[in-house]
Amino acid sequence: MLKFVSKVSNLWARFEILLLASILLTMVVLAVLQILLRNLFDSSLFWIDPFNRILVLWIAILGAMVATREKAHIAVDVLKHYLTGTSLVLISKCIEVFAGFICAAMSYHSFRFVYYEYLDGMKTFSDLPAWPFELIMPFGFLIMALRFFYSAAFSQQGEG
Repeated sequence: MLKFVSKVSNLWARFEILLLASILLTMVVLAVLQILLRNLFDSSLFWIDPFNRILVLWIAILGAMVATREKAHIAVDVLKHYLTGTSLVLISKCIEVFAGFICAAMSYHSFRFVYYEYLDGMKTFSDLPAWPFELIMPFGFLIMALRFFYSAAFSQQGEG
């Protein structure tokens, strides 16, 4: 079972990196296009700026997902300098479980937010519904929560 989870995790990691790179490239191309249109033709495409704002949200959540996967997220590791052995492992696991619960709560509440945006019929540029663009929030936080819980349950002593 753990081998299957590891394979799915590796495939998902590749997908995350590909999506992150694609979104970043799209943002840069659109920003440059917008600058050129404004400076050279005194014109612009009205949807580029709001679309880039949406892409910033996606970059932020995907970046947090990658940081969680690689254990490169922001952490306060004061206790790592004072604790060793079993006490360090226990505290690290408790912190990961706590972070998992925080991410799960964020996932739940961002799902509620997206659901209410759907019910209210909120629109974004070009009269498109806003909720599909916001789906990265509940799913991203859910993935991070699962990663924290998985790490707490299965990581080795040195991995923390």
